[in-house]
Amino acid sequence: MENQAKREKTQRIVVMITFFLVLFTTTVQISLVQWEIGYLGLLLVPTMVFCSMFLVNYWKCVKIDSTAKSAGKPPAIQTEGWRYCPYSGCSGSVPENSRHCHQCDICIIQRDHHCHFTGGCIGQKNLPSFMVQIISLFGLSLTFCLANTIYIATHETPGTILITVISPVQILWYFLGYVTLSHCLISLNIVISFASVGGAIVLIYHEYNLLFHNKPYLTKSMPIASSGVLEMSKWERIREVFGPSWFMFFIDPTHQSSGQRKLGVTKVM
Repeated sequence: MENQAKREKTQRIVVMITFFLVLFTTTVQISLVQWEIGYLGLLLVPTMVFCSMFLVNYWKCVKIDSTAKSAGKPPAIQTEGWRYCPYSGCSGSVPENSRHCHQCDICIIQRDHHCHFTGGCIGQKNLPSFMVQIISLFGLSLTFCLANTIYIATHETPGTILITVISPVQILWYFLGYVTLSHCLISLNIVISFASVGGAIVLIYHEYNLLFHNKPYLTKSMPIASSGVLEMSKWERIREVFGPSWFMFFIDPTHQSSGQRKLGVTKVM
């Protein structure tokens, strides 16, 4: 119980930091960069859409329970589809397609990996929200990069571009009084946005391998589907993970896949 309370406390801190960073970066981007370059009307809509999609699906990733306990009460005797987990967090029967996470100290149904940015594991039930979260992060970062590129092209000279994108130098110069706070924040925003695009591309590549080639992030993890996934078409695989109304994940923030409903997720927020 003490370890669980410590994990929940850590998760709350991680969630608060993530929400603060996303909202702070978005605020700086809109109020300083997009306002300054004069493209606020063109860039504001995708910024708000992608930011909202990211925050909602991030929250769903955190709140949706993918642990073995969400599969219901285990049978009194060992039956087909269940196995015994000897670790202290479980010490009982768990679904056969689950794997134990030593950081969460509990079995996760079709575990992909332990995500430090959500403070928990990604498994069968929160995988669709995790994928939409990554796509939203990529779209948001790409919008920021477009605005930042326009800003650099219109407000910087060739001699100051390198200095502008080196955030530690800007922070030092701010404390020495050589640059304003707004210029320092814009420099940080530029670095974060370009780094986020790179990180999102890596995650999208990982999820692509998981979705269509059945290769989880960790080699010891349980594949998210049977080996028959390799014989499916891409559209069949998308419908299997997201459900027949897969596009609703990008429209309705409260939408749940058929897999989430089947496993008893009735409320995610």
